[in-house]
Amino acid sequence: MSEETRCLRCGGTNLKPSSIQSTGKVYSCPKGAKLSTLVTTGALIDALTCFDCGHVELLVDVEKVRSLVTTG
Repeated sequence: MSEETRCLRCGGTNLKPSSIQSTGKVYSCPKGAKLSTLVTTGALIDALTCFDCGHVELLVDVEKVRSLVTTG
């Protein structure tokens, strides 16, 4: 984690990688995504948790999301 990464809520730097859990995986499914691609895969959501204030920031692989969207 870069030293420049700061919590969006409190500005702290005590951020740790984490994940969001459910009874299944949580994916980002952008509007306009190709249905056939979404059925087989999605963009897995990662998270950062601030150990100072408890804020959770969600992150997704931008290139993966772009590949899911129909262009044209």
